[in-house]
Amino acid sequence: MGKTNSDFNKDSDGRALAWFHQTDDQQAFDAFGDVDKEDRIRIEIFDKVSQQINQPRSIRLIITRIAAAILLAASLSIALYQYFPKDKALDKATAWTVYSAPSGAVRTVTLADQSVVVLRPGTKLYVPATFTSSSKRVVKMDEGEAYFTITRNLKRPFIVQSGQITTQVLGTAFNIRKMVGSTEVEVAVSHGKVQVVDQTQRLALLSKGQLLRYNTRSGALKLDTINTGYVAAWNNAVIELNNVAFKELAYVFNSRYGTELVAANADIAKLRYTLTVDKAVSENSMLKIITKIHGLFIKTQNGKIILYK
Repeated sequence: MGKTNSDFNKDSDGRALAWFHQTDDQQAFDAFGDVDKEDRIRIEIFDKVSQQINQPRSIRLIITRIAAAILLAASLSIALYQYFPKDKALDKATAWTVYSAPSGAVRTVTLADQSVVVLRPGTKLYVPATFTSSSKRVVKMDEGEAYFTITRNLKRPFIVQSGQITTQVLGTAFNIRKMVGSTEVEVAVSHGKVQVVDQTQRLALLSKGQLLRYNTRSGALKLDTINTGYVAAWNNAVIELNNVAFKELAYVFNSRYGTELVAANADIAKLRYTLTVDKAVSENSMLKIITKIHGLFIKTQNGKIILYK
């Protein structure tokens, strides 16, 4: 004797529940993957359901479509369940406290781990709500310049995300610059070590007195050395330069005024300078002092100031 509609409904309900509960909802789930797989699954569902039904063709077709629709709805339900988080835990990582230095003022921020960050005017630092609870101390600084003095913690590395590059430290002091509209990121270390990576590779492991300049658009990378006393020169009221090379003068000038100073040729690049860079002195006044030392002239090209004879 064949199965009644009631028996069929109980059996199909049981199989559907068993199928649903054997699915591991802790694992990532893709209901179909692609169109071909969807067609194959649909055909298999039709075949298996039709094998279990001994009904007239028209009724069997209707029931088969209903059963397939139920299984399809269950699959989509699980897929959506996996796609959307069960709670708001992930949202906490996107809740950022923003520290900013207004135009014309430097701001010092002490973080929850007692690390200290000095922000250059116009710079914004983003600190997540999970900063004190996660295994890594991650902050963001998309544009601007900041000097970091990091509290050492071997178990919780400190990470600064600045555009496309990431700087990771355990305990050190360093400066990061990424000016508005620029594709170049600069990292200079006054003591300790930092690792700088982009989205695909490690760019450099920097130690005391080392400087990295990286163009995120072209991929150009330049490593150099710098007097540690000039790191974050923009934050010092007065800097005494005593018989320094042109590259050091250019670094201090760029740090202080945000303008790149360039030597027109190798002879000018070999010149040395002794002068005082005072925070109260304007960029134009400082340029007059620099040019008078060796009788040079200046011209502006592509936003850079070029010294020539």
